Amino acid sequence: LRPIRRGRRVGRSACFFLSPAGAMTVCNLFSNVWAIIVQGCLGVAVFSLLIVKWRCEQPRREFRVWAFDALKQCISAGFQHGCNVAIAAIARSEGGEGNEECGWYIISFTIDAVLGTALSIFALKYMLEPLAKKLDYHPLIESGDYGQPHNINIKWWGIQLTSWVLINILARVVCGGIVYGLHDPIHPFIRWLTHKFKGHGILYLLLSMVGTPTFLNIAQLMIQDTVLMKNKRRFSRSQTDEADGPISRNDKYPLMNVEGSETQTEYAPMIGVNGINDAKEMEDMAAMN
Repeated sequence: LRPIRRGRRVGRSACFFLSPAGAMTVCNLFSNVWAIIVQGCLGVAVFSLLIVKWRCEQPRREFRVWAFDALKQCISAGFQHGCNVAIAAIARSEGGEGNEECGWYIISFTIDAVLGTALSIFALKYMLEPLAKKLDYHPLIESGDYGQPHNINIKWWGIQLTSWVLINILARVVCGGIVYGLHDPIHPFIRWLTHKFKGHGILYLLLSMVGTPTFLNIAQLMIQDTVLMKNKRRFSRSQTDEADGPISRNDKYPLMNVEGSETQTEYAPMIGVNGINDAKEMEDMAAMN
């Protein structure tokens, strides 16, 4: 009889999960299957945005370079999301109902997307990279530089990933401190918002994870990806130099060759003058003059 009872229990739980009566009535970020599904879909959407941005780039990064940039972005985004969820859970535990967790996530994410992103970029571009340049520490001189185009140094990427994740965590600690400090003034708004979605946990979850953060999330991803990638002008110049190849001695004209001078002859790239592209003809014309 035990297997039959277990089967009935499984069937009842499945019906409860799928039926409207068993819909999520309280918005919690991790205590319900719906919350995990929504956050998983959010992760897929983040990666899709990075693909679209890469396809629209001019000039476009090599696939392997973009893959390392995107992986760095996805891992750091996971840590950012975890920090925001933790901040929301801590803020809810300070006072209020469990249903307020989604409301605190909206506040946490909004502060994170505006202030946290700005702090992270400032720390990377105006503190870490200048310090690395001063110390001549090549892995951190420029974000997105992994030794390409001929070789990608995995160690450099790992160092950049670790530093970027630590910067993001420190920036979210600052954001968490702001949320904690403003807890009492913000709490009445969270209570009012939670009351409006009473009995509609799934809608509240979609609002907190998808509805409110959508545009902020898109802007945050685009900005961070642009910051983390290698400078476009340097990237374009390196592609052009690689395509043109090195300039050989045979492709240069002498700039000056004075008889009796101890100075070595200087060479410049070959430039046609009036259609003349032969070095000997150029020298003959100079002798006639």
